[in-house]
Amino acid sequence: MSSTDQTTDGWAQDFSYDYYRKLLRVLQETFDVRTLSEYPECRSNGEPVAIVRHDVDVCMERAVELARLEHQVGVRSVYMVNPDTPLYDIDDERERLFEIRDLGHEIGLHCDLTSMMNDARNDELDVDRGLSRREETHVRDARHRLESIGLDSIASLSFHRPVPRVLDGPPTIAGMVNAYSSALMSAYISDSAGRWREGPPIQTIPAPAPDVLQVLTHPVWWAETHNPPLEQFLSVTNGLDILDEDVYAELVSICPEYGERIDDIVA
Repeated sequence: MSSTDQTTDGWAQDFSYDYYRKLLRVLQETFDVRTLSEYPECRSNGEPVAIVRHDVDVCMERAVELARLEHQVGVRSVYMVNPDTPLYDIDDERERLFEIRDLGHEIGLHCDLTSMMNDARNDELDVDRGLSRREETHVRDARHRLESIGLDSIASLSFHRPVPRVLDGPPTIAGMVNAYSSALMSAYISDSAGRWREGPPIQTIPAPAPDVLQVLTHPVWWAETHNPPLEQFLSVTNGLDILDEDVYAELVSICPEYGERIDDIVA
């Protein structure tokens, strides 16, 4: 194992599609794998449920590849799409989004509230919702933009770079199932920043199986063959305009090592 494959606080040894197939098979053997909007009704039969969620932060093309792979093995998951990101345009990505949907997957809203933080401090928070009125309006507007390209009604929500007060939040926000609700965060594993903090995900699936397990991945880290996270990130983002300040800032926020590598190249 390369030192670049083992980060200081997580496991990053295998982000190949073959490993992802193995992970899906383990989930299928143990859980009833469902989409986010199917919760909590999917718990009615008493079986443990796994929700596979993908936050599409960078690359829609990689999201389509994962969606096709999942379809081949009989898994339906949820792809969370950010209509405000500077890294892709949902109008330009309409056909890819339609393909993901037509493969049987769910499209959800990945909402970024970071631009609202200053407003939220001066706005009254709703304790039950964890959001200010302006933030909830922003969420509803973002959902409308996503639906306006021709997608079905958006029924699930996650937050991009969630602030602490939305974690372990209410079951629904603005009428959408909240991925960060307390019930859905009780058992949760994620490949955020290109590493699994808990260790190899197949080995760290809780046993006995919890009532609900949420598995979060980001398509940017995955490929047919494994690459260390930074190298994988560089290959996916190669065509983006990093002279655009918003693009560069977003890339660095997702992968801080990317900024360090670019700074070294420029220097």
